[in-house]
Amino acid sequence: MTIETSFSRRHFITGTLAASAAAALGLAGCAPQGTPTAATGGDEPAAGAAAGNAPAESTPASDVPAWLGEAPAITDADCAETVDCEVLVIGAGCSGLVAANFAAMEGAKTLLIEKFDKGTGLRGSAIGAVGSRKQQEAGVNIDPQEICNDLVHYSLNNASMDLYQLWAAHSAEAVNWYCDLTDGVDQCKIDLEWSMPAEETRYKCWPTGHGAMLDNGKAGKDEASGEGVTYAQVEANFLAQPNAELRYLTSLECLIKEGDKVVGAYASTDEGATFLRINAAKGVIVATGGYANNPDMYMALQAENAKGLCGVVPFGNFNAQGQGIKACLWAGAVKDENPTSMVFDRGIMRPDQLPGAPFDMDFGYFHMATQPFLKVDIEGERITNESSPYDFLIHALARKSSQRAWFDIWDSNWPTDIERFHTIGCSGLIKGEGTNQMDPEGVEGTAAIIDALVEEGKIVKADTLEEIADAFGINKETFLATVEQYNGFYDAQNDTQYGKEPFRLSEIRTAPFYACKLSGMALATLDGIKINTKFQALDENNAPIEGLYVIGNDSGNYYNGTYPNLAAGLNAGRCVTFGMLCGRQVANL
Repeated sequence: MTIETSFSRRHFITGTLAASAAAALGLAGCAPQGTPTAATGGDEPAAGAAAGNAPAESTPASDVPAWLGEAPAITDADCAETVDCEVLVIGAGCSGLVAANFAAMEGAKTLLIEKFDKGTGLRGSAIGAVGSRKQQEAGVNIDPQEICNDLVHYSLNNASMDLYQLWAAHSAEAVNWYCDLTDGVDQCKIDLEWSMPAEETRYKCWPTGHGAMLDNGKAGKDEASGEGVTYAQVEANFLAQPNAELRYLTSLECLIKEGDKVVGAYASTDEGATFLRINAAKGVIVATGGYANNPDMYMALQAENAKGLCGVVPFGNFNAQGQGIKACLWAGAVKDENPTSMVFDRGIMRPDQLPGAPFDMDFGYFHMATQPFLKVDIEGERITNESSPYDFLIHALARKSSQRAWFDIWDSNWPTDIERFHTIGCSGLIKGEGTNQMDPEGVEGTAAIIDALVEEGKIVKADTLEEIADAFGINKETFLATVEQYNGFYDAQNDTQYGKEPFRLSEIRTAPFYACKLSGMALATLDGIKINTKFQALDENNAPIEGLYVIGNDSGNYYNGTYPNLAAGLNAGRCVTFGMLCGRQVANL
């Protein structure tokens, strides 16, 4: 094995915005001089135009959206180095790192490149699986057909049931492998979240999440997260293979096509000053993490979603700048039509702020915001059933209110409320038997956070509900009537308005009262390149592009408009499982 870490900073190249019409109609990756490209020709739209999910400004010289631009005009003559491998994996995140491991373990000469000096790692809070060893030990038995049908229904059947079936059938093997490498190493402990609410919930909760934490008696991501250990172990396993090479600070520029086949990629080092050609005899696996950290791309493709966001979660997505998706589009692939993000409902703002500029706002992260307390809009009206997936309230708010922010309301009985609510996954605040959350604040920690946010002016603490309404400019008369009605639902243990489960109702009667102004926060993008069950990128006719494979958040056909977060670790589980399957498959071509 070899590893290179000789460069110091990231490099990102957007395509040239001015190009000839002929080039715009021939977005087929970078082609060496003298090699024919897979241009669409005629009057057909370019690959990028076919991929547009929302109105986006185009360049004056072509129909190519500005966020996409043209593929860099790199030739072999520009390259200081040519590298030969069998499998090229682009991106050392949750999916790419696993894919590289399995390709190398199958004996293929594997090169893994990563734009930064490290990858994003393997998701610590939960990796989702069905039938793992941890689940068997805990007596958890999930019917694959039941969970697959439940999850696909969130997409209105726009997601591929076949891909979900692949995850359900093979996720146990992937997670067992992950546990074998990491569980018990350097205080790292992999726990299954098997404890689900005792009462039936309106939206089904699934005991799928395998979380990594340090068994060191501490809490918080800085001191208790197991992600550092898990990344180091999986990286070390890759580098232990004699046919493995890892190059950090090596950026994808574009894919190389010969005819209709992807045969490699052009990449850069030295902050774009030095180019290299990488030949991949068996295939290229793209896994660069989506585009959540590319403001231009996100605001163009997810303009409507962005109206309900105040920020981007500042962890786990620094590498996600869209280059993998763009390179695939230049090579003739198409992406999901509907924009989809994984969104947290935990963005806290000052009373004078409004969402809509997620890359330019000063915002905070308030973990408790996901708890199913009463949530109202600026008109003082309740919005929806608060005991639902993270982004359901955001969608409902967009269709009934004049403002995309909402207000979370609770009283001094909140400590007993959050214990009774028993939320799952990364929303959990209470550590207990059968949970896996690595950094639950608990009552004491949450109280300290609330006090700090009161000091910052982001949470209002008041003796009366009237003061709450005045502080945020909420319609007072309607708000007071809403609280009275909601207290009645609690007394009757029957939510006749939206049908929230009785155990997740709470009363708002005991001062002091608390409120804060909230909005969504993007964690990841989930609309990616369309793929089949062999992870091959698809063109506009759903035909596979030879030599090109896409996994992780760069890949699509898995979500549509929402993320089913009540199967904890679903996305990370997809990333690990499909990384295993894709790496193994391409290595054996």
